[in-house]
Amino acid sequence: MLKHPVVDYAKYLNRSGLAACLMLCSVATTMAADPTVKGTLRANGETVELPYVYMWPEKEGFYDAGDPTWNLLFVERPLEPREIGEHIWDAAWVHIGVTETKEFTGQPELQVYMQSIKLSADSGGNISGGNYPEIELEGFGTELISGRVWHVDTQEFFDDSYHYDFFFSTSISDPDAPIGDLLPDGGGEPGQAYLKWVETVHTGDIEKLKSIVPVEMAAQLDAVTPEEAQEEIEFMQLLTPKAVSILSGSSDGETALLQIEGMMEGEKVSGEITMTRMGDIWIPTNSSM
Repeated sequence: MLKHPVVDYAKYLNRSGLAACLMLCSVATTMAADPTVKGTLRANGETVELPYVYMWPEKEGFYDAGDPTWNLLFVERPLEPREIGEHIWDAAWVHIGVTETKEFTGQPELQVYMQSIKLSADSGGNISGGNYPEIELEGFGTELISGRVWHVDTQEFFDDSYHYDFFFSTSISDPDAPIGDLLPDGGGEPGQAYLKWVETVHTGDIEKLKSIVPVEMAAQLDAVTPEEAQEEIEFMQLLTPKAVSILSGSSDGETALLQIEGMMEGEKVSGEITMTRMGDIWIPTNSSM
């Protein structure tokens, strides 16, 4: 299946000043179980408490698409379910990728395939790679997954040093959890608005596009030259799938999440569209394919 990056429509539209009209909304739902963590991150000689742990599956394996694969995140602050799949820039964290694969021995075994660490909330970046930790997991198929992940020795990475040893238990989280109420078949009003957006963008007609967006966005399109407006809509076409079907959706009244299928570059894609209500109009503000 063809993969496309997350598309932040607001960031894209900022190329022509249209981003001021878009408000990206954070989404909150409730975790089902309380995780527990014992252990700390030792970063450059300082102890960093990471008392929250989240685990969630990847849709495809790392070495083989069929390999069961998970993310394990130890973080400094609590997260809502739909935050956990995103990078956390305002907290310290340890993010580990784990898979069960036959790649190396011919028998299923746990392997860490990714490690990323933010040593402090105010550090300028994160450490990726390095020596991978040891890991033990148990409890799959039950309410709580428990285990241990640790480095035997302190790790050195350029001018930084770190070491962690976590014992933990947690339930499997769902970064795609619905919000608010489930939408009817076809996605209800937000779904119809997105299908209208798709149809309009692929006509290439600027006047039609202005008719389905808030007046502030239409004014922004009027403020650029016809050539610039045409460049904008051509780029939107590259980011927007065709032959879209709405599979399901949920909404809290101000934000809607649509699960869709469509075609891009001649290949089938699936993903999630975030729709945001602006007055009486629903506008796509984020896309993850």
